[in-house]
Amino acid sequence: MTGRIAADVLGDRILARASYKADLAALEAGVTGAFLTGSPSASLADEQVDRLLRYADILSHSTSEQYREVAYTLIALLREYQELVGLSERAANRVAAIASAVLVELGNFPGLRTLTNNSQVEYSLPTSRGILRAAKEVVQATKHGEKTLTDTQYLITERMRGEDYFSFSGPTSLGKSFILKDAIYDIVQRSDLNEHCVVVLVPTKALIGQTAADLRALLKDVPEVNVATFPSLPRFLRQTYPRTIFVFTPERLLRYLADPKRDIDYLIVDEAQKVISKKDTRSSIYYHAIVEVTRRFATKLIFASPSIKNPGLFLELFGKATNGALAVQERTVAQQRYFVDLVDRKQYYFSASDAEQEELDLAPAARTPIELVKSLSGVRKSIIYINSSAKAADFAMDLAASLPEVEDEAINKLIKFVKEHIHKDYYLATSLKHGVAFHHGKMPQEVREKVEALFSDPHSKLQYVACTSTLLEGVNLPAKNVFVLNDTHGSAGFGKIDFENLAGRAGRLTYDFSGNVICVRHESNAWSGGTRDLIPRGDPITAESFLVNPGRRTKPFTDIAKVLQGKPLAKATTADERRITEQYSSILLLHLLGKQQTPLRTLFMEKVPDGSKILDKSASDFDGSVDVLRRSPGILPKYQDKVWDHLTHGTEGALVPADTTEFTYELFESILNRLGSLYNWIEEESRGRLSDRLVPPTDPGYTKRVRYWAMLMSYWVKGDPLVLVIRRTIAYHAERGTIEYIDHSRSHAPIEEKFDPSSPKHINIIIEGMMKDLETGLRFKIISYLENYHDLSVEVLGPQGAGVNIAKLVEYGTTDPRAINLQEVGFSRAVALELLDKYVDFLTFTSDEELDAVDVDALMSLADLDSDLRAEVENVLRKSPPPMRL
Repeated sequence: MTGRIAADVLGDRILARASYKADLAALEAGVTGAFLTGSPSASLADEQVDRLLRYADILSHSTSEQYREVAYTLIALLREYQELVGLSERAANRVAAIASAVLVELGNFPGLRTLTNNSQVEYSLPTSRGILRAAKEVVQATKHGEKTLTDTQYLITERMRGEDYFSFSGPTSLGKSFILKDAIYDIVQRSDLNEHCVVVLVPTKALIGQTAADLRALLKDVPEVNVATFPSLPRFLRQTYPRTIFVFTPERLLRYLADPKRDIDYLIVDEAQKVISKKDTRSSIYYHAIVEVTRRFATKLIFASPSIKNPGLFLELFGKATNGALAVQERTVAQQRYFVDLVDRKQYYFSASDAEQEELDLAPAARTPIELVKSLSGVRKSIIYINSSAKAADFAMDLAASLPEVEDEAINKLIKFVKEHIHKDYYLATSLKHGVAFHHGKMPQEVREKVEALFSDPHSKLQYVACTSTLLEGVNLPAKNVFVLNDTHGSAGFGKIDFENLAGRAGRLTYDFSGNVICVRHESNAWSGGTRDLIPRGDPITAESFLVNPGRRTKPFTDIAKVLQGKPLAKATTADERRITEQYSSILLLHLLGKQQTPLRTLFMEKVPDGSKILDKSASDFDGSVDVLRRSPGILPKYQDKVWDHLTHGTEGALVPADTTEFTYELFESILNRLGSLYNWIEEESRGRLSDRLVPPTDPGYTKRVRYWAMLMSYWVKGDPLVLVIRRTIAYHAERGTIEYIDHSRSHAPIEEKFDPSSPKHINIIIEGMMKDLETGLRFKIISYLENYHDLSVEVLGPQGAGVNIAKLVEYGTTDPRAINLQEVGFSRAVALELLDKYVDFLTFTSDEELDAVDVDALMSLADLDSDLRAEVENVLRKSPPPMRL
């Protein structure tokens, strides 16, 4: 075989040797026994350590990704054995020296930092390895110059630099975000980006804040660049910074494309698997947003995805050549994977060599998940995955109740923040006292981000975080241990990509050589039906999309045809599947109207008899605005047609006249009733999971729910701090006298109870229900209807005749244009409101109430300036010379 070197051939022989297999088995058994039971089931002699080190050294020279990964795994396991069991002084010295040499050969510089930080042993590299290390540290330095790329990371960045369309995949521990940030740092140095922009596409609003803050910190020494998160570019940013990085969700990207202030030169899609996800109703919106960018601009594309075999799929999806695709498998952190069965009282580990499960002789000592988490975590940080926000919070509270209180200044500060800005009875304020937190999508975003920052600090005493699938959305929250207590993602079973994305959080770069993934069966019906097969490491899967090489599949296209014709879908079709199909039908219609030749349009014509006639008929029936449909493909064209018709014939006008100054509950109730009627909420928004429905399908439930949305909308738009919105929502339930919530462990129907304002349980149900309603119901679903109606009004009635853009008030949570502008500049809603309330003298606004200048020096010199506000001002405006004048 050509291209192979001696180390490759030796690798073949090593992995086939019985002595290698025996030594590896003894090493894994020793580590497993010490970790799971507290005593090793096998011990290593110095001779075995020597052999394993020799194997690792040889394999590290190989060109095979598999053999290089085995080399690292051997080093990681030996270091783990040394920590858990112990080695002789001679063996420990040998491990430190050979580990350093192997890591240099692999180019694993995070591992080298971990070795340097943790090793008490003095050692020196062989001259040849010392030269190699010095060379790699120069050649593979990041563009920022502060760190060194691993060999695999360097390979990716070099390939990326030579391609206009690039797609790469790799394990979670590869450091994909690190690679993308290095690429961005390189891109923004170029003067040809002046008056142009880069867009980073992320899955959720929750990720926007974290990503933007990370990029601002990265680019603090690049004065020409700012990082923006809203689909507008206010005057202050345009005049101050010639180059922009936008961090958007697909929905915000579509809003930006309606009136782009700067051409998009690069579109970077992190967590690209979301574009083809069958479970995510927004996958079609992802696809549409990317197609729209490539339609408008000559944009370069970069896709990053978890470990799949065929990252070129994302290039094919958008009609690009696949020569810019690269799949890698090397990890920068190794993992041990375990299965602990608390029901049948058994425990297993999965060998790194063949992924076979090996049962331990001893049953688990722990009887409950909490006992297991505590006994195995030791002093190391742990993430506990649970598939429900309520269960995650309950687990955190139960775990906290079993632990002593901790004394930590940063934790005390967060507890104070939670009590002052959320509620004194919020569960997090209690669990934090014991070094435990929870993390899920129903928490206030600011609180989530503070939990992430605190847990990521290796010196903080926040040791445990119980979380939901927010980790699968790309939130960077690694830990030494990941306990997986459920084998489902929401109501559905895990897919391989989801599971690997979660398991990849085990092990922290520069702190750990390896991480532990512990899957726990504590319910009799769990970890069956194939999900247990996900636990061992396996080959990357082949990603699929019905828009790329669909073979004989026709159903996705015939379903789209049914929607276009107004025919019903099969009864077994879920609400999510229906929504995805409806959105693709709108996107297909747009491709015809825009005369775009796309894979969607081409395949539809091929797969659907009379597809051309069906499309032409749909196009001739559509009388609305094509531009508005491009921004709102999630709303069926027939409803957009209906609103258009009402507006053009004068039977409907602006939702709110332009001269309105009072935004009352009654006004919002009227608005919602109009939208509900025009867009047929009784049919369109009453399907699917109970927790996801905007309204019930019948009265009196429908009317009551609309009144609730009007109440929440009025509180939010009023510009009150979140703590006051929460307080008023609690008062609303107190006045009603009842509380309604969903608990599938008790009933599949909503549970209604008499509201007890002294019950922490009821208070937390209200807070988390309100946060979900605020972010998902109001600021995602309802706002989409508000935006669509206003966009159509502008087209028909003109900007002035369209009246007040209520969608904008809901998005920013205020009627004050100055607060809106401050958020567009980059401040959070809370800080924007606080700046206007307490520090407005340090701000200058134009006659149009746009930010003109900030006296940063004077503001930052205030001794009593709140530390959170200070940090945000520093993060957003750190490059602006004080005082700033335009």
